[in-house]
Amino acid sequence: MRQTTIDLTYERDYYQWTIEQAQALRDLVHTHHELKHLERLDWDHIIEEIEALGRSEYNAVVSLLMRQIEHRLKVDYVPLPECRNKWKSEVIAFKKNIKRKLAPSMKPKLEKEFLAIYQDAVEIVEAEYEISLPEKCPYNLKDLLP
Repeated sequence: MRQTTIDLTYERDYYQWTIEQAQALRDLVHTHHELKHLERLDWDHIIEEIEALGRSEYNAVVSLLMRQIEHRLKVDYVPLPECRNKWKSEVIAFKKNIKRKLAPSMKPKLEKEFLAIYQDAVEIVEAEYEISLPEKCPYNLKDLLP
């Protein structure tokens, strides 16, 4: 059986699929007003929930990326050698979890938000260890993603 483009998008890039499906439903409801009146279908909330699924996946990747940056900063800037191995293992774990959740269509948005994600990580590590960290991110997004 041949897979459709929609099936392939769903399997390869769930985040993009949620965006496309929400827009397709929105377009369908706006162009075929009679569909909006089908009993038992709450079109507006169905569309919102599909979009929320995509946002949730994206936010999970952002959270994992921020945590990876936090732990890289700890490895590179916090003078506690006894903690270094634990932090290194956490960096690996966060990167592996990103690999499971990252969709190709997330990368442009991550690139746009990368500085803010880095700044959030810096704020957390600086508060935890009372140190000053570089304003400019010493890491490349490409190296942090799988």
